[in-house]
Amino acid sequence: MENVRGCEPNGVINHLRNVLAKLDIPEGGLRSFTGLPVMTHGFFPGGNGLYEGINATQFPVGGTIILGSNFGCLDKFVDSQGQLQILDERGNNTWRPLLKRLHGAGIKGEECFFTNAWPFLHEGNGNLGPVATWLGNQALMDLCKGFFGYTYAVMRPRLIIALGTGPAAFLSHVCPRELGTWRKYGMRHLDDLPMASIHFQNRAAICVAITHPSMPNARLRRPPYQYEAGEIGLLIEARLESERINK
Repeated sequence: MENVRGCEPNGVINHLRNVLAKLDIPEGGLRSFTGLPVMTHGFFPGGNGLYEGINATQFPVGGTIILGSNFGCLDKFVDSQGQLQILDERGNNTWRPLLKRLHGAGIKGEECFFTNAWPFLHEGNGNLGPVATWLGNQALMDLCKGFFGYTYAVMRPRLIIALGTGPAAFLSHVCPRELGTWRKYGMRHLDDLPMASIHFQNRAAICVAITHPSMPNARLRRPPYQYEAGEIGLLIEARLESERINK
């Protein structure tokens, strides 16, 4: 593992990609990225998960994991000839508001690894996958928890940001004692537990959940975490706490 951490960034990413490729995906309409082209800039594993993409000069060990649900659907990733639909996704409706929140909270994009709880594509042409079904699929959850644990060991993050109720519920299966409230998979439960300290693999990190940046759900949160400004305030609290516990 130490050798992996010492590699240049795409060496680390390729190692994670090779580990992921060996996983045996349970039945359920999911598709591996094996054999598919890779974006220049995008969430892992569709891209390399680094803000600067193929131009990144370092892997953000000790930084922040940004955890989405899954990459999306196969039909919107590649066309009928197997070519990428888009090379750089940072201008889309997830990245733009997400980067605005991160910037407002003093979290540098270069210090983040943008990845997914279920690191696969799903069949079809709709971006929203059946998260509730995935959460109830024990074989799939064991697979994905194992890969998340491997990623955590490589990166040793001080902060984990879940994008929405799905990734938050996923994390509740990883750390049930600290994050059990999020397992209920509802918006109000994000407010019941705005953030928490976890001890996973003998390392401390702060977990925080915000609403998915592409959806106008922040207005449904309770004060003081309501709206974009409220979620930026929450991210600031989480960042400061993650820095404090990792001094």
